[in-house]
Amino acid sequence: MPGEPPLRPPRGTRDRLPEDAYLKRRVCEAIRRVFELYGYGEVETPAFEHLEVLVAKAGKDVVEQIYAFKDKAGRDLGLRFELTTPIARIVASRLDMPKPIRLYYIQPVWRYEEPQKGRFREFWQAGIELIGVGDPAGDAEVIAVAHEALKSAGLKEFEVRVSHRSVVEDLLLSVGLSSDRINDALRVLDKLEKRGREYVVEELSRLGADRSRFEKLLEELPSAGLDVNVKSTAGSEGLKFLARTIDILESSYSIKVKVDYGIVRGLEYYTGLVFEVKTPLGGEVGSVAGGGRYDDLISSLGGPRIPATGMAIGVDRLIEVLVATGNVSGSFSQFDVVVIPVGGGESVLKYAIRVAEAIRWRASLRTIIEYEARSLSKTLEKAARRGAMYAVIIGEREMSGAKVTLRDLRNWKEQTLSLEDSIRLLNSQEF
Repeated sequence: MPGEPPLRPPRGTRDRLPEDAYLKRRVCEAIRRVFELYGYGEVETPAFEHLEVLVAKAGKDVVEQIYAFKDKAGRDLGLRFELTTPIARIVASRLDMPKPIRLYYIQPVWRYEEPQKGRFREFWQAGIELIGVGDPAGDAEVIAVAHEALKSAGLKEFEVRVSHRSVVEDLLLSVGLSSDRINDALRVLDKLEKRGREYVVEELSRLGADRSRFEKLLEELPSAGLDVNVKSTAGSEGLKFLARTIDILESSYSIKVKVDYGIVRGLEYYTGLVFEVKTPLGGEVGSVAGGGRYDDLISSLGGPRIPATGMAIGVDRLIEVLVATGNVSGSFSQFDVVVIPVGGGESVLKYAIRVAEAIRWRASLRTIIEYEARSLSKTLEKAARRGAMYAVIIGEREMSGAKVTLRDLRNWKEQTLSLEDSIRLLNSQEF
């Protein structure tokens, strides 16, 4: 005989009850408003993609985190682990889309990684992609959108850290790494905050870096700034690109950023400028947003080479930081008005339902009916605790006179008046 089905959600996932769902929606709506102010249009992609699309430029570590499976026809599929690759697929398959393309998304993604504080196996991302702009002004716009979206969501303290892949690659070559180990080295360096300095030093030494030179470099990465010494043409061009992006951010958007060459991003499709947004909680939750340039991703999926840059905000991490830092304002309530039929049987109940409908559609207030109010005083106290602003009490006396008794649960003032007058009063919010 089979046992009882598990009642907990799968590891790394969670149920969102109304209060949490409301907070997430409020944060996402604030982010969405900013995205649309900058002219980005919403796109939705399938939850699962062809596996070969997902792995094209993901990198070894991320490939191992993909929820991969075969469908009933034997096709290899996987749940999307981010949204940039699916959007690159869309662009590669629709080359007639006028450039530049500005798209945004707010959708869940899945990664099979070890659940911990700030990390889930199912989580939400809100991001933008700017496709068809190769100039640093495009990267500055993307960073500005991330900056304004986080502010709009309520985040008050955060720091944007920028870097450039070509500059970091140049620096890694300078400590003895061969060019064919650079991608492996970047993957390791991306784990600096999560795994710690000793791990990164050991792994980079194993890959061929001179230990003492790399340890010295590691000390300098977060503070080297734009005066760093690069030897390659690619590194020099990357430095110029980074400098111009910073200049635009500071002079046109009034946004200050910090150069930190420890920022590399873990996905292999990044080709140029990359950035992350850090908060006072630091390594406790990781970065709350990040992104960068990926000029070769669309061509890797069969399209032409099209310059592109983008970013994603980790919605779950952002909410965790907002709650932890006290930047969540207001209290949650599912309803504004509770209608309480008292005695009188079926006729009073039907009148109460009509009153509730009038309040919903003529006063635009969220309204519930308390069908089983055994104690009026306890029902009123419960409604007040749950955040309701008003109670509408209806008995035979109110029904017979086409009236209602309206009580303000914030100050407990009460008056009996006609339904029409109550609607006017509720609309005015002056009771």
